[in-house]
Amino acid sequence: MKNKIWALLLSLILAIGLWMYVITTVSPNSRTTITNIPVVFEGESWLLENRNLMITSGMDTTVSLELYGNRSDLNKLNRSNVTLKVDLTKVYEAGEIDMTYSYSLPSDVSPGAIAVERRNPAGVRLTVEKRLTQEIPVNVVFAGAVPEGFLADTESAVLDCPVINIKGPASVVEQIKQARIDVNLDGLTESVSENFRYTLCDAEGNPIDGEQITTDAAEIHLDLRIQRYQEIPLKLNLIYGGGASEGYTRCEISPSSIRVSGSDAVLEDLTEITLGTVNFAELTENTQRTFAINLPEGVTNLTGITEATVDISFVGLSIKEFTTENINVINVPQGLSYELMSQVVKVTLRGPAALINQIKPEDILATVDLAGKEIGATTVRATISYKDEKYNAVGAVGTPTTVPVTLKQAEGK
Repeated sequence: MKNKIWALLLSLILAIGLWMYVITTVSPNSRTTITNIPVVFEGESWLLENRNLMITSGMDTTVSLELYGNRSDLNKLNRSNVTLKVDLTKVYEAGEIDMTYSYSLPSDVSPGAIAVERRNPAGVRLTVEKRLTQEIPVNVVFAGAVPEGFLADTESAVLDCPVINIKGPASVVEQIKQARIDVNLDGLTESVSENFRYTLCDAEGNPIDGEQITTDAAEIHLDLRIQRYQEIPLKLNLIYGGGASEGYTRCEISPSSIRVSGSDAVLEDLTEITLGTVNFAELTENTQRTFAINLPEGVTNLTGITEATVDISFVGLSIKEFTTENINVINVPQGLSYELMSQVVKVTLRGPAALINQIKPEDILATVDLAGKEIGATTVRATISYKDEKYNAVGAVGTPTTVPVTLKQAEGK
């Protein structure tokens, strides 16, 4: 009797297990829903580009499928092995296009074993636009200001790519007129040489959504020179003479200074710019001269002025021509004798009016130095001096005074 009871219980357990297996695993009338299955687009990358078309919306479509079949087959399916495909070979023009999709199952599930009872959505709606390529300029927008005493040469900024090519849907590309780089100058004291990302903008500088835009450059390299600047005075090397001393001359330089820029090392030692030399003994009257402004290497003239005008004038001086017979010859070479071809010397003197009016020819002495001279006829420069020291403020001006001299072998030598 006990054996019969145990046999009945075992049969019951086996029957229940078999029933559960059929219901949960083999059930031929089962349903399941797979959600968020991505749609695959065949030929999008090359086919549409050859037709100058592109998809601007609908590419992120996902589909839910309600499937019917054996439980054992349904259990093998998920969103990663059920493939939905849209064939783009039939897309030839822009617009809103409704496309159908096909599906395929993994190889271990027979296509006939599964039926699709419902699709959501039933198809895919795509927005197709013309693809446009356009060249746009890169525009650098500077904000802020470098510290006082520094100069940012924004007009000479250099970009490695002054223009870039953009490609995308025509409706977006046609709005884009520039690639804008924003550079903040606040606090900058050194030159900039780095890569910058840019923003695609319309003509007024308003940003345009460039998510669907591709470009030929992700970053643009900018070189911007920032240097210290300072005002540098213009000076002259003045040689006083010819009766013209500092108190009797005026020398006005226009401009009196220029603004320059350069590195700290270059500007540190640049305290003035010397235009040239003025020898007052060579001038007989007020005059105006022009000098080129030459700068050391590495210094930039910010003013653009390349020449300076110098007005030279004499104040409180008189000028007069004299002829003197007082000629003093010194340092005659040994064994030689000399002969003056002229017994008088003409000289133009300048000095304070009171002294010029007092001086007489006999007060003037012309000294001729023959040191180092050789046999022959030559001219020798004469040094003008005075017998009375009170005339030392008077000087010779103009062309140097010379005396013609003949040297020959001394008699008896």
